[in-house]
Amino acid sequence: MDDKQSIPISRYGNIAILMGGVSREREVSLRSGNALVAAYQRLNIPVHPMDIQSFRSLVPTLIEKNIQTAVLALHGPCGEDGAIQGLLETMSIPYSGSGIAASAICMDKVLCKRLLRDAGLPTPDWSLAHVRDGQIDKRDPDTPWVEAPVFVKPASSGSSFGVFFVKTLESLKDVLIKSAQMSETYQETSALMVEKAVVGFELTLSILDDQPLPIIEIQPEKGFYSYDNKYTAGRTCYKIPPDNVDARVLDEVTQLGLEAGRVMGCRGLYRVDFMVDLNKRPWILEINTTPGLTATSLAPKAALAVGISFDALAARILAGSRLDRCCADS
Repeated sequence: MDDKQSIPISRYGNIAILMGGVSREREVSLRSGNALVAAYQRLNIPVHPMDIQSFRSLVPTLIEKNIQTAVLALHGPCGEDGAIQGLLETMSIPYSGSGIAASAICMDKVLCKRLLRDAGLPTPDWSLAHVRDGQIDKRDPDTPWVEAPVFVKPASSGSSFGVFFVKTLESLKDVLIKSAQMSETYQETSALMVEKAVVGFELTLSILDDQPLPIIEIQPEKGFYSYDNKYTAGRTCYKIPPDNVDARVLDEVTQLGLEAGRVMGCRGLYRVDFMVDLNKRPWILEINTTPGLTATSLAPKAALAVGISFDALAARILAGSRLDRCCADS
């Protein structure tokens, strides 16, 4: 689809690129959205870039511009949690990426892990806590915290915002409060996941239209794959193919990633993140239904490894726009 003449532009009508938003991932979203806008310009596909700073004004803007297709570059709450997908469904505007249910499930890390475990798919043990006004409420008080070391993560944030590595549980309370302060729901009750850390190496599998792309090994210069290591050039080394990883492990990661996507109902472009332990067993960490498309993002690197340029990837994302049809006009 590198050839612009192969893209039936009239099929999509007026196209909006939705980016920005009001979450803590706004800057990442703008970088992803602007990269898509530049790609469509190179492909001679007219688009309407929309930097969303208030969702209240979005509906009249979509109506005014007669938007008929939406490409989503929104990250975080209201962008990849089913909210914007539901709005577009009610307006009968096809959109890129996963639908309402898959987006909502995968954005909620705890719910996603519960469904993974119910499906028999491996995911690290975890505990759940709520923090409000500096007070910690462990949601399963009759069981101990998972064994340290652990990662503390806001239950519904992305881009590694508020993620901390904790070596011993003695410091857990202070870290929970700090993580809560960085979560999207700090003014309310913050849900936090305390996840057992897997010692090993990190792999990620991007999937495009149900087809696995090459697996990437993520090797941060130091520490874990934090926000700074994700979005600062030169802070992380990406290995395609991974270094010294058995073909059996790579095949297992691929099959687990595809099955996880099927269980959740993901579609279009999405990404499944893994840790592989010292016994070479893969563990699913989470599923990202709207992967970043910045200069340092993983999915474009995986696509390029099999000859899919960024422009071709943007065209594929657009081509996958659709509705769940749950609310669409007949």
